[in-house]
Amino acid sequence: MGSTWDRLLTVMGKNGYLGGDTKLLGICHDDPEVTPPAKIRYDASVTVGDDFVPSGDIQAQTVAGGDYAMTTHAGPYSDLGRTYAELMGQWVPRSGRELRDIPCFEVYLNDPQSTAPEDLLTDIYAPLQQQNGARR
Repeated sequence: MGSTWDRLLTVMGKNGYLGGDTKLLGICHDDPEVTPPAKIRYDASVTVGDDFVPSGDIQAQTVAGGDYAMTTHAGPYSDLGRTYAELMGQWVPRSGRELRDIPCFEVYLNDPQSTAPEDLLTDIYAPLQQQNGARR
């Protein structure tokens, strides 16, 4: 994933899409606990405004709205699986909520280039089904 992030950030930086309130997101299509590493799908993403024009293999997508369970993972990316397991295996079942069939996503709160792995912070968002009787 590192080379994908490097390429994305280089292109987006050259085109003036980084800075300000830009957030870095990872959209996780597969569970690494059940999907072989060579088949894992992951989208390295940055938030952009309405003026963004997709080009080449850098495309636009919209993160679905609705309810999400969110937790913050503190520590190296290699330990994200532990936090996912707690969120999905403990919190979601106890909450009485069910997951929606769309990808989870991660928001990276600090820069791994200038932050020690043990100090990294990542918000994990798990999409939840709408509760019965809830208004939108």
